[in-house]
Amino acid sequence: MTQTTATPPPAGTRRLLTRMPVLPLLTIAFLTRVTVAALPITLLLTLAHTYGYARAGAVNGGYTLVLAFLAPLRARILDRWGTGRALVLMGATTMTLMTLVAISAAARWPWWTTLLLTIGAGSTTPPLNAALRASWRRLTTGPDQLKAVHSADSILEEAGFVLAPLTAGAAIALLGPTRAYEATVACYLLVVTAYLTAAHHYNLTRQPTTNTDALHDPGRRRRKAWLGPLAQPRILAIMLPLFVMGTVFGGTGVLLPAYAQAHHATTWIGPLLAATSTGGVIGGLLYATTPWHQPLWQKYRLLTLGFALPACFLVLAHPLWLLALLLLLCGLFVTPLFINAFLLLDATATDDIRIEANTWVGASTDIANGTIAIIIGTLTAHQNFNTALLLLSCCATAGVLIALTSPRHDHPPAHAEPQPPLAGPATDHAPSPS
Repeated sequence: MTQTTATPPPAGTRRLLTRMPVLPLLTIAFLTRVTVAALPITLLLTLAHTYGYARAGAVNGGYTLVLAFLAPLRARILDRWGTGRALVLMGATTMTLMTLVAISAAARWPWWTTLLLTIGAGSTTPPLNAALRASWRRLTTGPDQLKAVHSADSILEEAGFVLAPLTAGAAIALLGPTRAYEATVACYLLVVTAYLTAAHHYNLTRQPTTNTDALHDPGRRRRKAWLGPLAQPRILAIMLPLFVMGTVFGGTGVLLPAYAQAHHATTWIGPLLAATSTGGVIGGLLYATTPWHQPLWQKYRLLTLGFALPACFLVLAHPLWLLALLLLLCGLFVTPLFINAFLLLDATATDDIRIEANTWVGASTDIANGTIAIIIGTLTAHQNFNTALLLLSCCATAGVLIALTSPRHDHPPAHAEPQPPLAGPATDHAPSPS
């Protein structure tokens, strides 16, 4: 692949990001992500207040795993049957179930009813992020604009991870756990409705697309039917670094609070947990504003190295300040890595699997996150902090090896026939992979 991306002039970038429909869509996406990230926090404390932490953790964990494992399947539905009616049906169903979850928690229904309702809500949650990211290529002209929009989108997403816990904490302090969760659910209903309205207004819905290459190859058609985007080696190569990232951050998310408490330094918990996201915002801003004229695959390998190398030294991070520093250094490469992953998917995935491919960016990290969290949680419960840090360092070393040994993918496969341009102020073309 020989695509290079140059940073557009600041004035041009501002015009792009502040015009219709990019600005309202970015705003809705940001509010949706903050709300979705605040939901598990307020739900956990609400259920813990009523049922205790063990049952609250079971409900919260079930919701997270269902979201991660079923996200690609929900996106596949959109790819196969189109996004118009499917998004509306999913949105209406999940909003109804989320409302029932709030009612069940306030009315103190048996905890298993709340669990079932929560799993149902997670099973039907529409993949709004993936659907929007799959639409950016149709709302921009050329690779420069596409990079600018994906950069802004990823930076806002990382900022949402910083803002969501603060917002949830403030709501809990002011309203109490149950009322805070009810308020968060109300906000969720509003932002999902706003997204569905905007998708209809700006004609973001798309019809299902058939990949004619797979029709002439029965074996490939069967692989795609089962594996979807993961049947393509190039997309697997995009997901592997993200899987490694999920193991590192999923493990540290569980390890850090216990590690700080073991050192009688609870005041370090906040800075340690915020270090990665802080680095992500800084790194995203630097990446978006700094010209870097290299092929996307080459940049992806270098960014993987930049993320994984500091994490290899976690086994030595016994002082808390060194642990925070290493996580900050890792975080500098997180948002650029995500930006490049989405750009590579835009240049690699065919239209018949585009939305599902975008969901695998988050699902790959979430699945790894949940899996390693169980292992690290067991180790920290037995005070095996050194073993936990060694395991995370080994995961990071695997990321280094992936970056060093991954084959070159300089020429992307031919795309499926592109969708017709959207009506709107922007001239809509897919980015050229040349």
